Amino acid sequence: MGKFSSEEIENQYNLIKMLLAEPEKYSDAINAIKKDIAYMPIELKKKLEEENIIL
Repeated sequence: MGKFSSEEIENQYNLIKMLLAEPEKYSDAINAIKKDIAYMPIELKKKLEEENIIL
């Protein structure tokens, strides 16, 4: 897996937070993210864990 820039990580993090703000509206997208969590960059996983965001 390639390296991700901090800007890419931040963008993905913000997208996930936005989706989780309205889980009923974005349930399909949230479920897709849950399926792909194994492929998520380590930096993004750490950032989500630090904020106690659980998918």
